[in-house]
Amino acid sequence: MSNLGELQKKQAEAASFAQRMAEEKDPDRLKAMAEQLQVRCAELGRMAKGLEAALAPAGGGAETRVLLTAEQQKRIADQTGVGVEVVTLRDTSGRAWSKSMGSVEPREIEAMAARQAAVSRLKAETRTRVEKIIQELEKLAIPELADTIADLRRGIF
Repeated sequence: MSNLGELQKKQAEAASFAQRMAEEKDPDRLKAMAEQLQVRCAELGRMAKGLEAALAPAGGGAETRVLLTAEQQKRIADQTGVGVEVVTLRDTSGRAWSKSMGSVEPREIEAMAARQAAVSRLKAETRTRVEKIIQELEKLAIPELADTIADLRRGIF
């Protein structure tokens, strides 16, 4: 599993690479760069899905929703830039939240909320950056990039 810092670093690298693409004039070099960008974006997507799966594993487990206090909401918004009112905790084989809520510390709930908020923000930022990359590629009006653009669109929608 990748961590959030590594994912953000790779996201910034992909955005920087896309900026360099916008300045490239050689169609052959641009096509090669577009293919590289497609690979990078696919990797980002896999990393984000892996991180999401680690934080919110799917499976038939029970789900517990916890309303955060106003103070917790403020701290999470300050830390992540994302407003969160409710955190969803899913039971896993390693932790049955639904059965242990009476003994869970508020800081654990807040930590889980912060993780979920960070993943949410990362997904939104990645989608926005990929959309900008697609717009830049479309401005170039190079027919050979049509498949790459279509693949990028499928990856974010």
